Amino acid sequence: MSLNQLPNATNGKNDVPYPFWALAGFLYGAILAVGAGHVEWAFVLPILLLTLLLDLFPIRLLSGDEFGAGLIGFLALLIGFGPYTALLGVFMSCLANEARQAGFRAGGFDPVRWLSRLAVYTLSTCGAALALAGLHQVWPGASPYVQAAAAALAFKAVKLPLDSGMRKMLTGIELLAGIRGRLKETRVPILLCILVIPHFLGMLSRSDMFYELAYTGLLLVFVLYFSSVYGREAAGWRRTFERFSLLFESRLSPALEGHGIRTGVIADHLLDRLSYPRDKKRMLVRIAIQHDIGKSTLPAYLFNKRGALSLSEEDEYRSHSEKGADIIFTLTEDERAAKWVRHHHERWDGKGFPGGLKGRDIPYESRVLSLCSRIDHLLRREPGDEEVCALVRKQAGREIDPELAAVVDLALVQELRERLALRGAEASPASAPPEPRAGAIKPVGTDLSSPDEQGSYVGASMQVKLSSDGLLYGLEEPELEAPVIRLARRAEAEQTAFYELLPCGERTYEAHFDPEHGEVRIMLTDITPAIAYRERLQRETLRSYREMMCALSGGKVTLCPAEEELLARLGERLDAWTVAARSDVGRSRDLAASFMPQGDPKRLMQVKLAVSEASTNLLKHALGGKVSVFAHEGALQVLVRDEGSGIALHELPKTFVGSGYSSKRSLGRGFGVMYASADRMFLHTDASGTQLLLEFDGMRELGVEDGSSAALPAAVSSLGEAAAAPLGAERN
Repeated sequence: MSLNQLPNATNGKNDVPYPFWALAGFLYGAILAVGAGHVEWAFVLPILLLTLLLDLFPIRLLSGDEFGAGLIGFLALLIGFGPYTALLGVFMSCLANEARQAGFRAGGFDPVRWLSRLAVYTLSTCGAALALAGLHQVWPGASPYVQAAAAALAFKAVKLPLDSGMRKMLTGIELLAGIRGRLKETRVPILLCILVIPHFLGMLSRSDMFYELAYTGLLLVFVLYFSSVYGREAAGWRRTFERFSLLFESRLSPALEGHGIRTGVIADHLLDRLSYPRDKKRMLVRIAIQHDIGKSTLPAYLFNKRGALSLSEEDEYRSHSEKGADIIFTLTEDERAAKWVRHHHERWDGKGFPGGLKGRDIPYESRVLSLCSRIDHLLRREPGDEEVCALVRKQAGREIDPELAAVVDLALVQELRERLALRGAEASPASAPPEPRAGAIKPVGTDLSSPDEQGSYVGASMQVKLSSDGLLYGLEEPELEAPVIRLARRAEAEQTAFYELLPCGERTYEAHFDPEHGEVRIMLTDITPAIAYRERLQRETLRSYREMMCALSGGKVTLCPAEEELLARLGERLDAWTVAARSDVGRSRDLAASFMPQGDPKRLMQVKLAVSEASTNLLKHALGGKVSVFAHEGALQVLVRDEGSGIALHELPKTFVGSGYSSKRSLGRGFGVMYASADRMFLHTDASGTQLLLEFDGMRELGVEDGSSAALPAAVSSLGEAAAAPLGAERN
């Protein structure tokens, strides 16, 4: 915690008159000291102006912290004009810093923060003045460079312990925590003081004051420019990581959306509490944002399934940490970062994955990532801060490093909620249950409570036991013996209960494995009737939605339950275009329009609007896809295919009935435009993506030159010529 992060002791109320009177008296005394003849205002004012500008536009250090270079100004005043004038510079520097921290708003002014900074800077300046006095006694003719170095070193030597003491008082962090990183960062301000102050003071006179001010200002402008470029680049990289994280999370599950961004915010704040080395902090925060990137390679149903995952599903889920490590290494070429991601699901008690590491064998950064991720889940689940702290303490020594868990107190949790709110990423409690999946929707007009309709959900059950002698008892299906023994031995070795689905011929069994006292008890249940009922329910649901959509659209929109039904309508294939970039939207639009009569502008506009909307949504919501063109009985067919996560069945009617409806998952946005422009629409959607077939009547005859073709743009004309060539050539 720095002076820029001190808590506002006034709680936002600026009804503390005493500090203002004290500061006003200090300013009055400083002005009297200058006006009493110590120096002339013509020399002091330019340096004060320089001090003010340097603190209003700080230099960004490698750690991400800001360094107000006003230190150069008031140390120049100290060396050139004495301590009284330097204290005036300190006052101006603190005033500029507080104005910037308050956002130049009177309501954001914090007198406690201002007074704290003023006290630290005043004591540090006095330390620098004493160092200069001692230097003059030991070395009367010391050069300005030596004086600047001595003053800067003494200033930092006093300021660092004062900052550490204040941090210890406010947060309890040890005095020497992170001292190495802070010492490294003192190099930048000390070097600037040595380079700038002597040159500035050496030529200080009325005749060349403007020249010196311009020279110094130009030098610092270059420093500030490159500092701002570095800051923008670093911020740009972080935004890129955040947007990519948000993209794959939203595609997998609404419950995951924003988890990476929130984990990054938590890590950014927690690492300050832990005094993590500042030169490594930026990388770890980026990794925190992308720590779950391996989940982008997994199917979405793993994150939306109700109930427990089966053993094979659990194994697939656990693979995301290894896959994430491979992706991170490809992106960063940093083996350390990949190792952090690989082990962020390890537990302190050794029951995590993928390596089963225990205690301090787990990389420190992986333990930090695990804690940050867990805190985010707790903040979303628990509305009370005390409950979050209690749960973290409960998990300490089991899932979480107990030393890291000890850092999480009520003040930290409150600060994290405030940080998340400022970023617009509030970790609000997730109280509402998730939306039911498509397969769980009750079809219109179907009574699912009737026993005659339901039939029997389960078939026969059998209890099996793998004894301590290694023999299997009670199994009536010989075909299941090998997989049951293999899974039972795994349950015994891991001492973990789980379930798995086991196919056996035309039947499917749900097998639950429970290790106990050297044996494994296995319950096998024939769930073939339940699976058959679920499939029948799905078919009835699709049929109900098909009838409803057909009725609402007057037969214009047809929902195809099977992909084969949609593909069977396709005629002769003319051409295709892969949509992977924004420029491909216009090309796919022109490709489709090139097969329509060019003498009907209204019809051309309808085709272009529909295809353009569909192609745009391929990029916005499905990371690309393909637009294919077919000819069937005088109609132009445009097949748009993506590989998104599909449109939920209960959202389908909204996509063309609701005006302006937008589905984040697939081709929902702008569906109304396509619905109004096309003559017929056929739609098939499932977990692997969406296929939308648009049909436009009145296609021009192939091989017949349109009289209006000469007026076509070059891009459209070239597409038309390509279409007249041998059919089937695909474009990319």
